[in-house]
Amino acid sequence: MSLANVYLIGAPKCGTTSLSRWLAEHRSVYVSVPKEPYYWAADFPRMRAHYGFDSQAAYEALYASPQAQTATLRVDGSTTYLYSQRAVPDITAAVSEPRFVVALRNPVDLLISWHRTQLVALNETETDFAAAWHRSLDGGLPDTDPLDPKLLDYPLVGGLGAAVDRLLDTVPRESVHVILFDDLARDPSRTWSELSAFLDIDPLPEPSFDVHNASNKTYRSAFLRRLTHRPPAVLEAPVRRLRQWSRTTSNPLAAATKERMWRSTATPRVPEEIREELAAYFAEDIDKLAARLELDLSGWKTSQEGRDRRR
Repeated sequence: MSLANVYLIGAPKCGTTSLSRWLAEHRSVYVSVPKEPYYWAADFPRMRAHYGFDSQAAYEALYASPQAQTATLRVDGSTTYLYSQRAVPDITAAVSEPRFVVALRNPVDLLISWHRTQLVALNETETDFAAAWHRSLDGGLPDTDPLDPKLLDYPLVGGLGAAVDRLLDTVPRESVHVILFDDLARDPSRTWSELSAFLDIDPLPEPSFDVHNASNKTYRSAFLRRLTHRPPAVLEAPVRRLRQWSRTTSNPLAAATKERMWRSTATPRVPEEIREELAAYFAEDIDKLAARLELDLSGWKTSQEGRDRRR
């Protein structure tokens, strides 16, 4: 069985869903459905079990089809792998010459978007980002049952320098391709060309460059969302099977039903002083990341308002 040989490992909310969709359009590439099986993140056990990929057999089934087995590249797009202590070492032990794609973003914007994602995922209950951030700084957790407390460790999730250091201490630099979210948004064609060169695939024809998984929606029904993602114990097994089926099926009725479960929501405004606080908190980590990747990330250490004042 040939498993994934390309790992789109994060960071979350940095364009990884769009990148995976672009790759899926390529004739030489197969992207797992779902994009994020979480299998290799053994230190996130409840996430693997929740989504139904906590066994080798279940994971191998993702790549068992003739389409997957004949593809030159097979992609696993689980963003928790960037933060996992186990994922990358276990991948490199099991897969011959894997390649890793890492998308990165200003941690301030990343965390604001990530917080909204965790509210939707029912891991977070505090709707005010500043309060959730300060609670996390104090080592606290929300009044709920998150699939993993590390998902609510906002300093950990925003610590991209530490995460990339851990990755590059494990795999050769030439096996890692870095994409900055700002570059992806500003020039998707160039981003695609550079990614294609790294993966050694034909960049033509270019994909559609549509944007996917923007953080602008929430569930319509809190009851239905909790029933499908935090069911009572007696329903857990059948609901888990239904959830896994819904993530892997191409049934148009299922897709339409899932679409109707969501509604658009406005982006909350985060006070400028909170953005400044986060920028200062992550300044040292950003410097570490910039030095390791030999990039100029000085703009990440000043909020948008601060940049405007300097112009």
